[in-house]
Amino acid sequence: MIIDVHYHFMRLPADDTSAQYMTRGWLEDGAALGLTKPVDEVLSILRNIMDDTECNKLVKRMDEAGIDVTAICVVDDYTPTLSTESLRLMNEICAKAAKKHPSRLISLASIDPRRPDAPALLRTCLKEYKMNGLKWHPDNGFYPNSPEAYAVLKVANEFEIPLLTHCSPLPRSKAKFAHPLHLDDIAVDFPNIEIIAAHMGHFWWHDWAALAQFKSTISGDLAMWQLLAVSKTARFRQYIREILDIVGSKQILFGSDGPLFEPVVSNKKWVEIIKGLTKKGTDGIVFTQEEIDAILGGNAARIFRLK
Repeated sequence: MIIDVHYHFMRLPADDTSAQYMTRGWLEDGAALGLTKPVDEVLSILRNIMDDTECNKLVKRMDEAGIDVTAICVVDDYTPTLSTESLRLMNEICAKAAKKHPSRLISLASIDPRRPDAPALLRTCLKEYKMNGLKWHPDNGFYPNSPEAYAVLKVANEFEIPLLTHCSPLPRSKAKFAHPLHLDDIAVDFPNIEIIAAHMGHFWWHDWAALAQFKSTISGDLAMWQLLAVSKTARFRQYIREILDIVGSKQILFGSDGPLFEPVVSNKKWVEIIKGLTKKGTDGIVFTQEEIDAILGGNAARIFRLK
């Protein structure tokens, strides 16, 4: 089984200027690693991919890539421009899309803990919409171990759902809020919550691994790592082997961060790269089939309690 634990259920703004601004932001990650594509070309591809409110196109691409299950999520950035009612609707639409493909999609709610009545909103998403986890972007301006965050985590702990939380610097966000160190408190204080550090901290992966080797509930996904895998293959292999040697194979999950990077590296290609790690390279680095199976789906199946 192959499970993508990190896919953004979203649409680009209708306004072309705003859409281009967002697309340029996403392309900055690839450009830093030498992967560049024209904004207009990528924008056209993303508009087609994201025009998919029922996720029919997503499931078709999953079939092409060999992905069995995808966790789809929205992102709440608490600002006056996004009302509580709009957020509630975002989560409900995401949940309904997952329900249209019950064997293929699971949905993650997003509730910024700074939002008034955030714990009650999460409870609604879990009880009424039957969502399967919680997605956070603390780099929008909150610490994941703050008192406000803990109020929401108490609900997550009660329902024993996973937390997928952004964990890395980004070009246009506040990196200090997204450092792996803040997850240590959560692991100690909320033992029923499986924590998925999105991107494994990316180039903070040493800090993430330092925690994960002692905290079995702190996992990490490989979303965004496809850019490094394509642009700096030798370094990617080295890093993943070192992570496995430190943490073991039970806390690394496959993720795509789709659809953001699909115009640069398709999910089909990304799956092939991970599968191909079992082939011994000229660097002498070896990955076992058991390690790859755990990364691609075994670990996620355990965390999300999938059959």
